[in-house]
Amino acid sequence: MLRPSLFVGWLAFALASVVPFAASHAQSTQQETSLNAVQKAVVDATGYDAAAIELTATKIQFVVTIVNSKLNGQPSYQRENEAMRIATTIARSVAAKPEFKGIQAIHVDYVKRESGHTETIDGIDFRKDAQGNFQHHVT
Repeated sequence: MLRPSLFVGWLAFALASVVPFAASHAQSTQQETSLNAVQKAVVDATGYDAAAIELTATKIQFVVTIVNSKLNGQPSYQRENEAMRIATTIARSVAAKPEFKGIQAIHVDYVKRESGHTETIDGIDFRKDAQGNFQHHVT
């Protein structure tokens, strides 16, 4: 008599474990698809080769890494202007995407990468204000 109860309990546990995993996997796939669309928008806005733009996202932050930018040797205000264009592009791209509703910051890194060595040239932060706009953050 105890065996059928154990089997039913085990089956219920197994099914309960699979449903959140399937939902999590579907959400992860959706976020990855949306992340690719955001990266394409950044590439279109900047004119960089797609391989030069690395984009990752956590639940609260986008991190854009620009590898071997033409602006690495230029004054910082030029990188800041481009980073503002990138942040604006990202904000527009994710405005209607529920998978990115928790994003509170955008970080843009300019790096120089040669022979497996990476050197950070500049890092620029944007934080979401009370109105939902991303503002350049200076510390």
